[in-house]
Amino acid sequence: MAEERFDVLVIGGGITGAGIALDAAARGLSVALVEKDDFAAGTSGRSSRLVHGGLRYLEHGDFGLVRESLRERGILFRLAPHLVRPVPMYMLAGDLRRRATYRAGLTAYEALAAGRNVGYHRAVSAGQVARAMPGLGGPSRGFRYFECGVDDARLTIEVARAAHARGALLANHARVTGLLGEARVTGAAVTDEMTGQRFEVRARAVVNATGVWASQVAGGSVRLVPSKGVHLVFAPGAVRATAALAAPSAAGDGRYIFIVPWEDRVYAGTTDTPYAGDLDRPSVDDADRDYLLAAVAGLFPGVTARDVVASWAGLRPLLGDPADARTSDLSRRHAIIPGPFGLYTITGGKLTTYRAMAQDLVDRVAAFLGGGYGSGPCRTRDIPLGLHGSAAAAVRLAREEVTRLGLPPRTAARLVQRYGDDWPEAARLIGADASLGEPVADGLPVLGVEVALARSREMALTDEDIVVRRTRLTTRDGSVRLTPSGG
Repeated sequence: MAEERFDVLVIGGGITGAGIALDAAARGLSVALVEKDDFAAGTSGRSSRLVHGGLRYLEHGDFGLVRESLRERGILFRLAPHLVRPVPMYMLAGDLRRRATYRAGLTAYEALAAGRNVGYHRAVSAGQVARAMPGLGGPSRGFRYFECGVDDARLTIEVARAAHARGALLANHARVTGLLGEARVTGAAVTDEMTGQRFEVRARAVVNATGVWASQVAGGSVRLVPSKGVHLVFAPGAVRATAALAAPSAAGDGRYIFIVPWEDRVYAGTTDTPYAGDLDRPSVDDADRDYLLAAVAGLFPGVTARDVVASWAGLRPLLGDPADARTSDLSRRHAIIPGPFGLYTITGGKLTTYRAMAQDLVDRVAAFLGGGYGSGPCRTRDIPLGLHGSAAAAVRLAREEVTRLGLPPRTAARLVQRYGDDWPEAARLIGADASLGEPVADGLPVLGVEVALARSREMALTDEDIVVRRTRLTTRDGSVRLTPSGG
């Protein structure tokens, strides 16, 4: 990076920064991206892991954001079918008035999707609800509709890999210590956090895509209200549900809690509270835990704090003034803030709409660069994110191979879901070393090959990169650590 001058330097390796790098590189711009920690180390790896249209935004009358989110959900479902998968979501409605409200809301929601639905809502009986959620405390009828689930950190990695495949240079653990230039921003001074080496990256335009850290990079010209969102993970069998549930919180604050099955576990979230602490290490405090536990235990009797095996906290980069409104009332729309000259800051937004955010930003930067640089149309609607073709077809092929290797058939789906077109490479490594087909920890599905590929395929440089983001070991069991041998 220090040896070239780029059209665009992107600061920030979350989903927005990675999406911008992909969009810009796909239009023929030369791109560098630096991230102070690891890809998806911030908000992009600590979300609710849902690609959703924002049903609750209808309450605020934000139909434009809902329409955009539903459109982007449909695009992502098409581009990454191995990562973005339909999730049946239930809403309980025991009384006639609530059923009428939910039916009207879901009908409007699906109409705004304009044919891009992943499934249509329907009324469900108390018996159907009980079969989907046998641990529910009492009988209740309601509605089932569909959203999509995704491993947010893995999606970020695949977008970053797609950007790299189109010529972008990316570096994680590379911290920006200052911007270059006086009258115009011409790049950034960067420190390699692994070696301490300092270097400069020069570019004709610089993009600040650092989320909650945006005001630090932009020199305080951006006003953000960080909002903390917390999730709890429950031990296998503690919350007996095979489908997701959207339910009002127990606090009577008008918020909804998602309770979502994830492999053999269930997680619940999220909170939405103003945050003024350490941006790098938001914590899960007792109030957060109690808020979510009250909602879950109120629906699934017998669930206690002892059933919580892991948790995570993330920060939303919301635009606004903390004196004006609650964070739950602030818009999830994104904004692009130009200045100083040569610098563009993008913040706000949500995981689902990252691609549209990137398109908006690169359009602005291309106009700034002029001279035909990046002036072509956005191409990211048609760039697959790790898998070409059908996920089901890939799983069928993978099942033949894992059977030949003597592995359980479920391994095929796991390899495809994690590596898309690269599943044969994972299978090849297991064939060469059978130990890589074994779990790295008792009772957890993560295989040794996932640790190996995290290092060789996905730029994992530290143990935390591996256990927190590449394999999600710590959000399955907060006590898991890598052994000295790497297993």
